[in-house]
Amino acid sequence: MRLFPPIWIFARETLRPDTLGPYLVPAGATVSLCPWSMHRDPRFWDDPESFDPDRFLPERSRSRPPLACVPFSAGPRGCMGQPFATMELQIIIAMVAARYALEPVAGREVVPEPHVTLRPRGGLWMRLRERKG
Repeated sequence: MRLFPPIWIFARETLRPDTLGPYLVPAGATVSLCPWSMHRDPRFWDDPESFDPDRFLPERSRSRPPLACVPFSAGPRGCMGQPFATMELQIIIAMVAARYALEPVAGREVVPEPHVTLRPRGGLWMRLRERKG
């Protein structure tokens, strides 16, 4: 969800003038935010290109801004399906991982394909090995 956020870019309209770094942003301006880039920003993430679920442990998350990871956007315009998608993901992973070991298929590179949501071009090729016992 951090490295391949489903909502990889979104836009917001400013309600009043503000500054963003050295830039003055007028009221009514459209500002694009890109979780794809934010989730790889070394100011917030040690070794940002690596998969490390432990980085979300409380002791490793305390100093990170709360909106450094926004795979479904955030705030009042965030994805209304986030709670369902998160629950569905956890259930499916638990059910599949209990029965199978998953391995990526050799030679099938994962290439992100940005549409409204981010998805792997051509699907995500995996080999399933049934777990014994």
